[in-house]
Amino acid sequence: MKLKLVTILLSGLLMSSCEKEFILDLPRAENIIVVNSFFNSDEELSLTVTKSMLPQQNQTVVELKNSKVSLFTDGAFVEDLTYFKAPDDVIGSFYSNTKPVLGHTYKVEVETNDMGKAISQSVLPQKVDIVSDTAIWLKWTSDEDSSFTIRYYFEIEFNDPQGENYYFITASAPVYKEDTINNTRQFEAWQYAEILSGVLPVHEIYLNNALLFKDVTFNATLKIITGTATMYSNPDPYIYDEDEPFVLDKSKLHIELHSLSKDAYNFCSSFAKKIAAQDDVYSEPTVIYTNIENGLGIFAGENISKRDIVIQY
Repeated sequence: MKLKLVTILLSGLLMSSCEKEFILDLPRAENIIVVNSFFNSDEELSLTVTKSMLPQQNQTVVELKNSKVSLFTDGAFVEDLTYFKAPDDVIGSFYSNTKPVLGHTYKVEVETNDMGKAISQSVLPQKVDIVSDTAIWLKWTSDEDSSFTIRYYFEIEFNDPQGENYYFITASAPVYKEDTINNTRQFEAWQYAEILSGVLPVHEIYLNNALLFKDVTFNATLKIITGTATMYSNPDPYIYDEDEPFVLDKSKLHIELHSLSKDAYNFCSSFAKKIAAQDDVYSEPTVIYTNIENGLGIFAGENISKRDIVIQY
């Protein structure tokens, strides 16, 4: 209500005078630590540490690369993480020598000279077992290569473990950059498909067209998900330069099923709600979930099951 009142007052002042500059005097907030990490069992735990951005400031991300970042497992100190930034990285990360293991709790403490200490902890969820999969190219009335989009029918089955479980699933195909001189190609990125129709769980739409869901209706059972994966038949012209030698591999469909900790799910769900409301000017502001004490961001575990399904024609 307070925000709406400020908006009404501001609108009235702007309409009453088009020549006088109006400066809205808002109290200045303080910068705080922002920690971001989705850790998994396939690689050493790492995270980014930045400074929060205020409305009064420009939108340049400021790294806190002089922070002291300490890692604890089940409450016992393990190591201090090391900052590193590769030449192609937008921002650097703090890296550990620890691969997370199921059944343990991981905690980080991030300390700076002028913003205090931010603390967070989370667990690694169980990786699910994908027991079967299939993908079939759905023919169009026109030739596939002349079509604007390409569509596959797919089906996967996985065993949902006991207890509350949280997931998101994506479907994609690899995009390669071709070297026509040496007749080779190099993986560039995944082109994500929209997952439509079929037998889909109740879900929210997350980043990369992911379906975000939980196992309320199928706990501890064999779950079957069927749907159609639709994407551009050529590398996305909004992402890739059409004059560059990029090619979409249409021979396989890459499926990723992410098992999420509860913290990870809450963060993704709040972000999904923000995505859904981004074109609705009348929607209420969305608060992004955080589990960082004395800070912002997310420190949470996930486990990823991957399948490359050869397309049946």
